[in-house]
Amino acid sequence: MIRSVLTLRAADTGALEDLYTEHGILARARRFPGCRDALLLRSVDGGPATHLVIADWDTAADYQHWVEDPWRVALSRQLAAVLDTTSGEPIVGALFELVPDQSPAESPVSSAPITPEEHP
Repeated sequence: MIRSVLTLRAADTGALEDLYTEHGILARARRFPGCRDALLLRSVDGGPATHLVIADWDTAADYQHWVEDPWRVALSRQLAAVLDTTSGEPIVGALFELVPDQSPAESPVSSAPITPEEHP
């Protein structure tokens, strides 16, 4: 599994979210071959990114096919218009793969939930 992470900084967050809703971008991505799920997240901490788009794909090639899809290419131009950017570069996410759990098979760490008293 591959995860794409697209970091966005919208000049108008409402316009960005409306664009995703009006065009059904996430629903279409989820129907695209190889896409397992897609989410739009809004920042709550006032950092430089206003939104993240996170999607899970069977392979990196599946994500690349999505990026090259004519519908998505056309929509990327509209997306660029609501972003706070002047780069003119394609709007493409970074790709990540899962790192296997590095815990020993028989970890001495309890699987019990941490209680508030255990938090520093």
